[in-house]
Amino acid sequence: MSTRVTIDGDLCIGSGDCVRVSATAFELVERLGVSIPTDQAPDADPALLVRAAMGCPTQAITVVAADGTILHRGNA
Repeated sequence: MSTRVTIDGDLCIGSGDCVRVSATAFELVERLGVSIPTDQAPDADPALLVRAAMGCPTQAITVVAADGTILHRGNA
C-alpha cells in the first residue's frame, strides 16, 4: 500500500503551486484548469506531498499515509 493523494476538483483553481513543489507527483491539466495527482504520486516522498498540500492556496489536496494516517486534510 502507498500514500493516497486526492485533489478536490471543486476547490482546485489550477494555480500549479503543487506542480512547482513536485512535478512528478502533480500535473496541471490546463484545459480543465485543475491539477491532478500523477501515477507517481503514491510513491513520492510523503513530506514533499504534505509540503505541496500545505502550499495549495485553496487547500484542495488531501494526503493519507499508507497506514491510513491523515498527513494533511484539505478543505473537502
